[in-house]
Amino acid sequence: MKKFLFFIFVLFGICGYSQTDSLKFKNTNIVVGEVKSLINGVITMKTSFSDKDFKIEYKEVEEIYLNQTFLINLANGGHYLGKVRSIKPEIILIADEKGYSFETNIKNLTQLKASGTKIWDRFKGSIDLGFNLTKSNNFSQFTVSSNLKYVGELWSFNAGYSSLLTNQDNVDEIKRVDWNLDAQRFLFKDYYGIVQVSFLSNTEQALKGRVTTLLGIGKYIVSSNRLSLGIRTGLNYNVETYFDPTLDKNSTETNLAAEFNMFEFGDLSLLTDFTAYYSLSESKRFRLDYNVVFKYDLPWDLYIKTEFNLNYDNQPAAIGNEFDYVLNSGFGWELK
Repeated sequence: MKKFLFFIFVLFGICGYSQTDSLKFKNTNIVVGEVKSLINGVITMKTSFSDKDFKIEYKEVEEIYLNQTFLINLANGGHYLGKVRSIKPEIILIADEKGYSFETNIKNLTQLKASGTKIWDRFKGSIDLGFNLTKSNNFSQFTVSSNLKYVGELWSFNAGYSSLLTNQDNVDEIKRVDWNLDAQRFLFKDYYGIVQVSFLSNTEQALKGRVTTLLGIGKYIVSSNRLSLGIRTGLNYNVETYFDPTLDKNSTETNLAAEFNMFEFGDLSLLTDFTAYYSLSESKRFRLDYNVVFKYDLPWDLYIKTEFNLNYDNQPAAIGNEFDYVLNSGFGWELK
């Protein structure tokens, strides 16, 4: 009887709405509409009876029926382009576009992104701004941080930018600019390859600019609907210019990195990563980049964020300035 009622509910939903995706929850409630994505343990769904998209905790979903084609990521590192439907509670059937199909537990589904016909649907981004002004010493500070990410079946691309500018009377200008572009290619299971170009400039370490080109391979140690942990290693080549041109140099390094992401803990999320560099061309030179971001989601895709960035170099251009760090808090808006 329950299955019959569920079928009738879905049938009426299909008649009243152009998309036929449906979700059944552990408490037996059902929602019919258009699933847009499953990212970081949250399903975004559009329905005919609401002018705003629903945000649904995936852990509460028992059955899922998707008639659209999705980019599908699994906890074991598998990546597919196809459709998903439940065949019984907690068990789903994945059928890809190449004709291959298999069963798996619903908990193994970690990411969905509607492939659609519009490339814009595969992008996600955010931007936040901060400004401080005081009369004392004519102090002013401006910060900006932004991120844009594209996720495909096998490739993903990411671009990030942040800057800080501080001015006050009788003190040298403080300036820091950091940006990066990277491309990742899923290889097999939880392994991926990465190519990255990044730039850093900061007055604290007398660094006019460091352009780093990196090539590496990584693996996701943990990948679930609540958190992920990944590591990677590789080689990178640096072109460094300083405010003192006599210190300009090029160098080659090996690197080891790790990233930890907690995202399904209510409205709170935590992302932290570090990269350690050991020079192959300079004697005993060691560098470290560390970042941590706390974010609290607000209505209308707004959020509050606190971010900490640290750079360490045991052979800096300016003696005594091995460390440079920034602690920044502010509001932001996210593209979903």
